[in-house]
Amino acid sequence: MSRIARMVSAALLLLFVLPTPAAFASYVNCVQYVKQVSSIAISGNAWMWWNNAKGRYNMGHRPQRSSVLVFQRTKAMPAGHVAVVRDVVDRRTIRIEHANWAPRDGMKGRISTDLVEDISANNDWTSVRVMHRPSMSFGKPYATNGFIHPRSPSPVLEP
Repeated sequence: MSRIARMVSAALLLLFVLPTPAAFASYVNCVQYVKQVSSIAISGNAWMWWNNAKGRYNMGHRPQRSSVLVFQRTKAMPAGHVAVVRDVVDRRTIRIEHANWAPRDGMKGRISTDLVEDISANNDWTSVRVMHRPSMSFGKPYATNGFIHPRSPSPVLEP
């Protein structure tokens, strides 16, 4: 299956995913959500997670299911952002779940599932774009630190 066909299939799948699980019906920020649904237990704002994970978790620049993608902070996102990888669609596309991303229609704190594409020159996930569902197109670039991987009995190998 071609990359475009996989992306179209994944985008169509997103349209049928319920955006808000009943357990998270009230406001939740990205850090609260990731801590509740993943095995990564780090404190601090999202932008602090990368440094706080050093020595405690495997970290790298290749996505894997259940890893946490750490977005760098910006003027628009002063606390940074974190999201859980739910699926690796292909080497440059992943499906994430996260909270409080681009609140739409006054729905701040909403849980959503979105596609993310790697646009970094070296395919190292240091620059990504998140799909904007209403337009079915990828938005502006965001800088990321990389992925924090859940603890595992064997280390995650980075190429």
